[in-house]
Parts: sequence; structure tokens; C-alpha cells
Amino acid sequence: MNFFDMCYELFMRTSKYHDLGKDIQNYNKVIYYMNNFYGVERKKIEEFIIDVRMDNPVYSAIQQMAKVMASNVPLRRLEELYLNELYIELRGEICNVVLKGAYDSIKLLNELTTEEELQLSKRFASGDDSIFTQYKCM
Repeated sequence: MNFFDMCYELFMRTSKYHDLGKDIQNYNKVIYYMNNFYGVERKKIEEFIIDVRMDNPVYSAIQQMAKVMASNVPLRRLEELYLNELYIELRGEICNVVLKGAYDSIKLLNELTTEEELQLSKRFASGDDSIFTQYKCM
């Protein structure tokens, strides 16, 4: 099982027993938007992507790593993307939502300090699967 599958399994299992409402809502919404991409107003999709990214410490850690690796790549705003590029961005949000759900699951099941939460987000961003043996996951 790869890291993403482990995150997905933890997220889904934990959400059956604990309230991860916002994460589940975002997961359902990204699936809906992908399945109905051409029937949903573009602005709604753009706003959704921005909202999900702003509320995700794992995504923030991923972005910090990406800035270092690709600092000379010109960035474009979502509204500047072609429709197929916007769909690719939306599809990528599944991963972000699942990582956030797994992150929130571990936070919920373990008592963590602020520093530990920061380190956990960085470890999720780097795909460190030792998280699943170090922390309580059920």
C-alpha cells in the first residue's frame, strides 16, 4: 500500500467514528465537481480550490517545499488557466483533501503540541509513512 492509500484508508476509517465533517464535505465536493466539471460554474471551482488550500497545513508545507525546488517557474492564477489545466488542478485537490483528512485524523487521535502539528504537516508533505507507526491511528 502506498502512502496516499494509507492516508485515504486512515481518513475514511476515522471519519466513520469521529467528526471530520469539513474534510468529508470537501472530499465529497471535489468528487462532485470532478464528475460535473462542465456543469459547474468555473468561479465556484476556483473558489473551492482556494478555500481548500487556505485551510490545509499539509498543502502549505508542500508549497514551501515546491518553492525551493521550482523557484524559477512563473506562477499563474487559477483564472488564468485553460479549462483543462483547471481540471488538473481540481483533480489534484483530491490528494490535498485526503492528506488533510489523514492529518486531522492523527491530530484527533493523538494529543499534539503546536510544534508537533507543524512537524506532522511537514512529514505528511514529504510522504513519511513512519507516521502510521509512530502515532495512534485508531
